[in-house]
Amino acid sequence: MSSSLTIAASGMNASALRIEASASNVANARSNGPVPQTPPDRPVPRSDDPRSVYQPVDVVQVSTGSGTAARMSERLPAYELRYQPDAPFADARGMVAAPNVDYTREIADQVASVAAFKANAKVFSTASEMARTVIDMKT
Repeated sequence: MSSSLTIAASGMNASALRIEASASNVANARSNGPVPQTPPDRPVPRSDDPRSVYQPVDVVQVSTGSGTAARMSERLPAYELRYQPDAPFADARGMVAAPNVDYTREIADQVASVAAFKANAKVFSTASEMARTVIDMKT
């Protein structure tokens, strides 16, 4: 595969991962839970308890020699304290942990990810057309 196709494909994959992360954050934004033992500036430990607070994720993207590489990473701070004394899992102060998810940020990330995907798809399409033109010229 030509380098421009590889670069564009890696960009499309990164954009798709960003959409996946943002969709997960939005879907779980209201999944409050008991206040974890860890402070908000540390990742929330994984738990099988369905009441545990959701750990939001971000995508870390780095440039490589042949495009970009992206991976999900825990968002920090992971949660914020909210006063919800009627929650069955509220602590003695009436506090619960709420995921650190801001809808405005998520919408902006989704819009930017869609635009980046479209741009990379156009690069991919153009590079493919150019390769076909070169092949047709040789035949």
